[in-house]
Amino acid sequence: MGKLDVEIDAVFADMDKPQHPGAALLVVDRGEIICRKCYGLADLEADRPITTDTSFYLASISKQFTAIAIMLLVNDGRLSYQDRLSTFFPQLPAWGAEISIRNLLHHTAGLPNYLEFLNSSGRTPEWTGDVLSVTNEAVLEWITRLPTPDFPVGSRFTYSNTGYVLLAMIVATVSGQSFAAFLKANVFDPLRMRHTVVYDATRPTLYRLAHGYLNEHGLFKRWDYPLLTAGDGGLFSTLDDLLLWDQALNAELLLPRAALLQSFTSGASNDGTSVGYGFGWITNVFPYCSAAEREQLLALGVDFRHVAHGGSLGAYCNYIIRFLDAQRTIIVLSNDKGLSPRIRAHQVAKIVFSNSTKAGVEPG
Repeated sequence: MGKLDVEIDAVFADMDKPQHPGAALLVVDRGEIICRKCYGLADLEADRPITTDTSFYLASISKQFTAIAIMLLVNDGRLSYQDRLSTFFPQLPAWGAEISIRNLLHHTAGLPNYLEFLNSSGRTPEWTGDVLSVTNEAVLEWITRLPTPDFPVGSRFTYSNTGYVLLAMIVATVSGQSFAAFLKANVFDPLRMRHTVVYDATRPTLYRLAHGYLNEHGLFKRWDYPLLTAGDGGLFSTLDDLLLWDQALNAELLLPRAALLQSFTSGASNDGTSVGYGFGWITNVFPYCSAAEREQLLALGVDFRHVAHGGSLGAYCNYIIRFLDAQRTIIVLSNDKGLSPRIRAHQVAKIVFSNSTKAGVEPG
């Protein structure tokens, strides 16, 4: 085992032990896998370990797939980023004519998060193991009763799952297929992502699922994903499939480079202020680091032109970061709520960049 492996293993040592949920880690450098490791268990009851083909709930990492579906339709001339919500949902109040698809992609539409909306109506679901009746259609019904958005359209950024649910419904309306069927036909099948599915009202079979676990007073309690919404979340995937996804983004297998770059470019509010979010990707993560950490990363040559996204719900928490100039990607998937995947992915980034620098490899 090399020095790089030892250092990376130390980052995940607390979960690489018996009867403990864990994580799957992938590090890709210019198309080459330099680290692909799994720690802990996918199923505590069956003592089944996490492997590279174990399925995890992606939560908000799903948004980049929703965005690519919209982008494919725009590239085919079937949609425009300026198309308004009222075109697809005429039942919306007058404010639907003010919100564009671009507003939804950049989270500048002013739509409240639908879980908060449910809470205000006294209908917040319990996070039990029972599948709930919260579907995309139910979200649309609830949002139709919204008198006005939370703020003037385009005036600022507020992260909203609701907007991405509506984007998935737009994909279905324009394509004439379900959102799940469109992604399968246009993304998953072409890229041979054989074990990636949209979990919707059809309740598809999940391949080699990593069950989620919550730590309650030192004991792990199983937590099963309960929703039927898609677009904001809803996807289950494996580390092996996400490798294919990353390779496709680098090789322009789905979209030409000029179109794809819009995913990685921050949107702006009406006054031109950057919102730090592209199409399904956060475009500005490291400013949230401490000054000391930022200086350390800069000294290692860490590429600050990057995009990233987390995904967390219940017991599942995940993170993906792509260093664009260095062409490095780090992915962490976990079925342990206490993992802190963003922090650990950044720790792995430091290790990888540090080892590359010591080996005399240019970081970018």
